[in-house]
Amino acid sequence: MCGRYVAPGEAEIERFWHIGRHNWRSPFASVRQTRYNVAPQQGNPRSHVPVIRADADGTLELTDMQWWLLPFWSKEPRVSYSTFNARIETVATAASFREPFKRRRCLIPALGWYEWQTLPSGKQPWYFHSADKTPLAFAGLWEHWEKAGQVIESCTIIVGEPDEAVRQVHDRMPVILPRERQDQWLSPAVTDAEEVKKILRSAAPERLVIHRVGKGVGNAKNDDPEMIEKVHSD
Repeated sequence: MCGRYVAPGEAEIERFWHIGRHNWRSPFASVRQTRYNVAPQQGNPRSHVPVIRADADGTLELTDMQWWLLPFWSKEPRVSYSTFNARIETVATAASFREPFKRRRCLIPALGWYEWQTLPSGKQPWYFHSADKTPLAFAGLWEHWEKAGQVIESCTIIVGEPDEAVRQVHDRMPVILPRERQDQWLSPAVTDAEEVKKILRSAAPERLVIHRVGKGVGNAKNDDPEMIEKVHSD
C-alpha cells in the first residue's frame, strides 16, 4: 500500500503541470512547500495534500484535500475503515470508490514515496522516486462530502501491482500515470468504467530507483529533507 509519501511544493507543481495561480483552489497551505513525510489521517489539516483535477471544461485546477476518502453517502464526517488507498482490482466496484472512479478522478503529485521492509533487525524504510527526480502523478480519486454546513473534500491513491524495483520491498505500489495518459484520466467526458479501467491498465511504469532511508521517517512529525537522504545498511 502507500501510506507515506513526499508531496512537491507549489513551484514544482506549477512548473511541471503548468497550472496558473488563477486556477488554484486551495483553502489551506499544504501546497506551498515541499512536504517530506505526508501521512493519511482524518480530520487533521496536516493530512491535506495537493490534488490536480479538471473542471467541467477540462481546465486543470490545483486544490488540496484530506488524504482519506470520505464517501459522499457517509452519515458522519469520519469513517471507521481505511480509504486512503484504493486497490486497482476492486476500485471500480467498491462502494466507497465506484462513483468517483467514473466521475471524480484526480492526480496526486508526488516526488516519491516510502515503504517498509521487514528484516531480522526490524523494519527498514525505503524511498522510491523517479530516476530523473521529476514529479510523479499518482492516479487518484476525489470526493465531495457535505452535511449540515460542513464540507470535506478528500482523496485516495490507487495502488496496484509493483514493478521490479518495488517488488524487492513491497507487494503494492501507487499507480503512476505517464504524461500522455493524464489528460484522459482527468477528462470529465470519460465516465464509462471499462474505459477508465483501460487507462489504468495502459499506464506504463516510470523508471524508478530506490534507496534506504533513516527510521526517523516512521514518525510523521518528522518533515524535512533529511527524510529522503540515503543511509547505508548496518
